[in-house]
Amino acid sequence: MALWTGLGQAATVAQLVGADVGGLVSMIVQAAMTARQNKSECEQLARRVLMIAQLLPHVQEPEAVQPLAGLGDTLRDAHELVVSCQVRSAAYQLVMAGRTAERFREVQGRIDSYLILFPVISHIGITRRLERIYNVLVPDDSTRDEPPRPLPQLQEFTEVAEEVLPHGTQELTLAEIMAATNNFAPDTVIGEGGSGKVYRGRLYNGREVAIKRHNWQSHYSVNDFLTELDILSLLRHKHIIRLFGSCVTVSKDKRLLTTPQKKIKDLLSNMRRKKPEALIVYEYMENGTLSDHLHRDVGASDSSPVTMSWKMRVQVLLAVSRAIEHLHCHANPPIIHRDVKPSNILFDASWVSCLSDFGLSVVWDMASEESGLELPVEGTYGYADPEYVHTGLLKPASDVYSVGVVMLEVLTGKRAVFHAEEEMHGDLVSFALPIIEVGNIEELLDRRPLPEPTPWQLHALKRVVQIARWCVRLAGKDRPAISDIVANLEMAYELFCRDESGPVDEPCLWPFLKNDEDSPDSPHASSVTSTCYYSDLEPEVLEDGP
Repeated sequence: MALWTGLGQAATVAQLVGADVGGLVSMIVQAAMTARQNKSECEQLARRVLMIAQLLPHVQEPEAVQPLAGLGDTLRDAHELVVSCQVRSAAYQLVMAGRTAERFREVQGRIDSYLILFPVISHIGITRRLERIYNVLVPDDSTRDEPPRPLPQLQEFTEVAEEVLPHGTQELTLAEIMAATNNFAPDTVIGEGGSGKVYRGRLYNGREVAIKRHNWQSHYSVNDFLTELDILSLLRHKHIIRLFGSCVTVSKDKRLLTTPQKKIKDLLSNMRRKKPEALIVYEYMENGTLSDHLHRDVGASDSSPVTMSWKMRVQVLLAVSRAIEHLHCHANPPIIHRDVKPSNILFDASWVSCLSDFGLSVVWDMASEESGLELPVEGTYGYADPEYVHTGLLKPASDVYSVGVVMLEVLTGKRAVFHAEEEMHGDLVSFALPIIEVGNIEELLDRRPLPEPTPWQLHALKRVVQIARWCVRLAGKDRPAISDIVANLEMAYELFCRDESGPVDEPCLWPFLKNDEDSPDSPHASSVTSTCYYSDLEPEVLEDGP
């Protein structure tokens, strides 16, 4: 199943838990997407079981799985409950309404009890792995006197010829990059992620740059590295990070390669065998990531304009949406980013935000618009599209879901995945949607931005909240097109720029986001040029939900 693609633990977990967890989760999600009654409750339940499905593959120790022995029965009950919501009869709904609500509370409570266990289970697994590492690092007496194996010498990695891949960017040698970073000095490190460390450097011409140094021990593959180079070399946009150059070192005996195809093939072979240096050089973004500013350490200064200004936050959301619109609608060929999140949104010295990290991006084949691209599931937990996780079919709507999560994160100041007061894993979408649906939007907003929003600004923020709600719909066909999102955010930002303090006493024409109940057409059929406009004096049109 696509849900387990690349995780490698499905069979083991299923055997230990005593249930086909992947199959049950798949059936629950499918039933929730087609539920006719209690649709909101079914989607909440589906999100919870997806969280379990994404956490389970990280449980590797048999002892750690023991507390999950009853999980299979709970998932079967959840499936039975969601399937019962396929019934459309009004009489049945009336008779069973109280019982159904009670069952939802009971099943969700059981699932939540398993989610609470995961921190403890993870601790068990970590303890066991640490014991194995300790046994390797501290050998027994029989091997203690053996001489240590020599470490690879620096010369082995530096006695190579520098080869820059032909992507139309500046050609840099390893010597130039080492000079720019003072031999990769620790004090030049400005970030570290799954793909490796990022260094701040200054090139020979005085230009400040950020240099990503590939970590060969990470899951970041050679193909991811080449993908980022391929895609970034094609993109030029104000809100997409700029690629300046790259450097890949290969052994001297490969310098006489004659054809580009053989060069790439042998380069990949050498990268896997020799583990040479692989570096990408970007423009330097002085003011860090959106995540840095939204989630500052306790006691840190909150002087950042991103932290303190609603206008700045809406501007950031508009910039990110424009970047995604460029990828989906204007890049040739179209591109799906696949990893939109605050840590991949950077600020330059002028606080202009740019989308970065294209290692997981894919070229979108327009011929696959209906079915989607069948790919191994990649992305970041909390931001990945549940439909893509469930089916393994990637569409532009997957980026729209991630943008919706980023919107909620910017609006609330909460992380996409967090620990609630009960010490259980919580996801922002499941936390926010019930609050939005009952209309308590002001309760949802982050309290840090000052001054408090004016009535017009609050009106704009409420619209942004509704846009986010549409973006995180469980089914991709129900999400708006990125062009419609941009049109709405442009109008919201315009309201902030007006700086009006009076009451909202006149109609405001918002670009309308199609409702799947209003039209048989997919929201993705709409565009800025064909968008209908409705007054916000018609709340039944603008505020209607499923």
